[in-house]
Amino acid sequence: MTPSLLVGDIGGTNTRLALYDAESDRPRSEAVFRSREHASFEEIALPFLVRSDAPHPAIAVLGVAGPIKDHVATVTNLPWRISERELSRRLKIARVQLANDLVVGARGCLHVPRGAISPLTERRPRLKGSNLAVIAAGTGLGEARLIWDGARHLTLPTEGGHADFAPRSALEIEVWQFLAERHPDHVSYERVLSGDGLGALFDFFVARAARVPRAIERRLAEGDRNAAIAELGLARAFRPAARAVDLFVEIYGAEAGNLALRELALGGVFILGNIARHLVAARRELFMKSFLKKGRLAPLLEEVPVALVTDALVGVRGALALAKELAAEDEPAASSERPARAARRRA
Repeated sequence: MTPSLLVGDIGGTNTRLALYDAESDRPRSEAVFRSREHASFEEIALPFLVRSDAPHPAIAVLGVAGPIKDHVATVTNLPWRISERELSRRLKIARVQLANDLVVGARGCLHVPRGAISPLTERRPRLKGSNLAVIAAGTGLGEARLIWDGARHLTLPTEGGHADFAPRSALEIEVWQFLAERHPDHVSYERVLSGDGLGALFDFFVARAARVPRAIERRLAEGDRNAAIAELGLARAFRPAARAVDLFVEIYGAEAGNLALRELALGGVFILGNIARHLVAARRELFMKSFLKKGRLAPLLEEVPVALVTDALVGVRGALALAKELAAEDEPAASSERPARAARRRA
């Protein structure tokens, strides 16, 4: 029997799980859960496995939004601790592998349908022969690298989203000072380039003498505040929201350009996440202007393809590719054991 594979993408907002047969690209079972509504990952995974009609998985690969050390993940924007050994025992899965969420997202960029890649430049990213970089603003800010070793891409994690935020103008220096009052321990790029970061930029512009009309106050109080700010900003319906959206996209483009330089990602830069699909797509010119504004290195970045990935399942696709590799590694060992077992039965 081909083994069943559990794959997942665990984020601060949503957790996506799916069960696949090792030789199939179509899920046997899949579901999306609101992460903050659950006390632990196991609280999601155990009922999901019980409800599924697929065979119990032999392998699990899970992308996690946070650093992984000694096979234990700490989810940055959730109070969850996830251990490979404990998951293996509690879920009764022989082999569990945790990977940074941007690692599975980056790997997924190599497997998404062509139609799910929306170029921001004339050229599309090159999937062979050069380094690639991946950046994703969402609940937090993730960054990863795809390093070409001469035959394939090696997918490597970073925690670059927590690097120091570097203001580029007098206005951004004021933003840094505003954020430093909220986060005196450290002002990182994630404090700007995330859902909460968009809200902070809005608060910054409101504090610069704007008065929020009652109708907008009510709208911000209903449901997702950051989503409301994005909608108001994109529609130019309230000036502080519009300025927040524009500055968010400018800083996003600048950091994407930084990442391209750090990784020498001449093959291209992929932009992932729901925020990119909405804000960056709508403010493409602002994003690319900041991406390219690198002084003497601007001509180099003009040659770097940049693209949005619009597939919400990119992380699941990457986790599936890694799970299939693990299954393939296990198959030769299982095959070599069969003759020995047969000989023992004959004896």
